[in-house]
Amino acid sequence: MLNASRIFQAAAALLFLSGPACVVAQPAQDADILIKGGEVVDGTGGPRMRADVAIKGDRIVYVGRAPVKAKRVIDATGKVISPGFIDMHAHSEFGLALDGRGLSKITQGVTTEVLGEHLSAGPVLGPAVDDPMMVAPPVKRSWTTLGGFFSFLQKKGIGPNVVSYVGAGQVRASVMGYEDRTPTAAEMAQMKKLIAQAMQEGAFGLSAGLVYVPNSFNTTDQMIELAKVAAGYGGIYSVHMRDGSEKGLLETIQIAKGANIPVEIFHQGGGIARNPNIARIINQARSEGVDVTANAYPYTVGWTYIRQLIPVWAQAGDAAAITARLKNPEIRARVIAEMKAAPARYGDYTISSANLDFDGHTLQQIADSMHVSVEEAMVNVLIQQKAEGFQIGPANPSLDAAVASAIANPWIDIGSDGIALPAGVHTGFGRPHPRSFGTHTHILGEYVRERHVFSLEEAVRKMSSQPANRLGIADRGIVRQGMKADLVVFDPATVRDMSTYEKPDQYSQGIDWVLINGTAVVANSVPTNALPGRILRGPGYKPGTP
Repeated sequence: MLNASRIFQAAAALLFLSGPACVVAQPAQDADILIKGGEVVDGTGGPRMRADVAIKGDRIVYVGRAPVKAKRVIDATGKVISPGFIDMHAHSEFGLALDGRGLSKITQGVTTEVLGEHLSAGPVLGPAVDDPMMVAPPVKRSWTTLGGFFSFLQKKGIGPNVVSYVGAGQVRASVMGYEDRTPTAAEMAQMKKLIAQAMQEGAFGLSAGLVYVPNSFNTTDQMIELAKVAAGYGGIYSVHMRDGSEKGLLETIQIAKGANIPVEIFHQGGGIARNPNIARIINQARSEGVDVTANAYPYTVGWTYIRQLIPVWAQAGDAAAITARLKNPEIRARVIAEMKAAPARYGDYTISSANLDFDGHTLQQIADSMHVSVEEAMVNVLIQQKAEGFQIGPANPSLDAAVASAIANPWIDIGSDGIALPAGVHTGFGRPHPRSFGTHTHILGEYVRERHVFSLEEAVRKMSSQPANRLGIADRGIVRQGMKADLVVFDPATVRDMSTYEKPDQYSQGIDWVLINGTAVVANSVPTNALPGRILRGPGYKPGTP
């Protein structure tokens, strides 16, 4: 299922990303930084080795044990030196636009954020409106294209590197708005043109969230046609499936085959935990040559829009249309009746909101304060917030072991589905999910050290070379001479996440140093506020694309 350009990329990447860490016979002289005395876990999954790592400029110039002169020496005795972690599923468009340092991520060792799902930062054209996932006060959008967003971030300055897909929903909204109808031939052609432009601006592929409006209005055949455009530029297709069951997976495989495009499926820890057949079908597809992988986070519950809880038909249109619909007494009554008939336990959902009267409270608590049913309270909240706001579903500890088992699948890499945020700042997102502050350190502390779900070497592989390989990034994701100096130094005995559902905005512990492009963004466990991050552009990038 790999097209010619992807085969070339994969072959090139394998030259870098396979085999044990490289030990150079003659060390480079006059390095800028020498990380000395640590154990290198190089990202390939191979065994760790005692070695020093020398950096000059933004590159690794030596990995070995020979003496090296350096302007600065970092003592890593008793610590692990690993590649920087690549978060394969992040929603940090707003977060990095607000605060480019990316503190909740870099303090976990994340050096590259992969953005875009059902939406992306661009294009925002025609009838498309700003979504709070992308733009919310105090951030003001000054761009209309994905390339414009990249320029905005570069000018602002960012701590981590940034990769982005172009969102199918963003493209559809820019051409057709939020209507549930079939696109005309001219509209379909315009959507393809916008995807091509975004690929030329540096997108790594096409992403979609087929449970979200307006993505959900695209048919399978339409998604195949759109994905073909990304495939033509060597991109991949990344998807939040339309249906978390086998039906949604079979559609995803159909799109992969129809468009001849590699597929990365978002957040499949809980999906596989609830339905082990998902893993069986993926393994079968892979054995038949379908290039399908997935990512996951180590939590049993997610975080998304409150409006996702109301019936799908009531979600049509933009936020203003949804709000107007819910204000209609007849429609309001129908929505409430359908929710009451559903088996969901809405009262246990926690609201994340800019409104402190709602933020951090369960729907049951809000309903009690309003003296109405949970379903009525949800509609009241949506109306008051003009159909915006987010929610965290009820945690399910009984699924912990199954989620861990799912993540152990070798074709799953790690994606937090979280946001780069500073601690102690209340944003329009409200209370964040703990995954924004703790996903990668939870893997290192809980999954590796405490529960032995997989080895440290395998954990690092899932967070570094595996995502780099998937994206076709040949110069990151491994500790080796010639690679970019995105590195993490951490204590395997103490590394851990501190973030909880009750108090999520707590930085991780045990991450001593994080270097991005050779510059320390965390030094001696403290953020430096440096902004060395870069925009990483995909295989179809054409410099100068408007």
